[in-house]
Amino acid sequence: MKRIAAAGVVFLLLAMSYGAVAAESPGPGDRLTVNPIIVQPPPPPEAPGPLEAIGGYVWARVRDVGDILTLKLGWGTDKSIGFQARAIGPVQIGAGIFEGYLLAIDRGCVGIMKEGEVEFGVSVFYPSWIVRQVTWQTADAKRRNVFFNDVGKDGKLTPDAMKMYDDENQGWFVSTAQVQLPYLPKIELSIHWGEVFDLPLSFLAIPGLRVPPPFYKHPGPGGENPEMIPAPSIFWHGQEQFEKP
Repeated sequence: MKRIAAAGVVFLLLAMSYGAVAAESPGPGDRLTVNPIIVQPPPPPEAPGPLEAIGGYVWARVRDVGDILTLKLGWGTDKSIGFQARAIGPVQIGAGIFEGYLLAIDRGCVGIMKEGEVEFGVSVFYPSWIVRQVTWQTADAKRRNVFFNDVGKDGKLTPDAMKMYDDENQGWFVSTAQVQLPYLPKIELSIHWGEVFDLPLSFLAIPGLRVPPPFYKHPGPGGENPEMIPAPSIFWHGQEQFEKP
């Protein structure tokens, strides 16, 4: 009798379990409702540790020092000859033509390009016609568009592809010295005085007294495909959100 009673209890429990499952299961005409998968948001980024914060600050200040200078080294053809002497925008004189390759280190950005250029002028009248094909540049140079990518139409170095730039987009408070002779290296060195005065402000971390770098659009050939060109300005480091166009 005990075995029969135990078997009956087991049978009763199995029957109740089956009935509960059957009640929760969808019938032939019922729709199966599936709970959507809830995607958890990513955790917030961790604050940098003391060593990481100090390292980032030091690297940003090193980049601020690099922003002071622009150095261009090139090798031209027999058509390349000229000079430029410039204290600031209103105090300058120069004339020249260049056709060849350039290695440019411009405010911490590096690029290699093929370039044709004609420039001349005195004081505030100093137009420059440039056609440029950038063959390689660092990621930071591309992001900040320091070399404004391909100036000429389809990258062709032809006179009809040249575009005029007011004073080579340098800004008034830039000192430049350059010389180029046929079949000899071109040397151009510029000092950005705005970056010189910004350097102590960057060490003191006074953002209210610093000027974020503006950008403006320069129309491409035929007014199409405008290029983002950095206006003469002071670059910030360690606060990259201000460097976005």
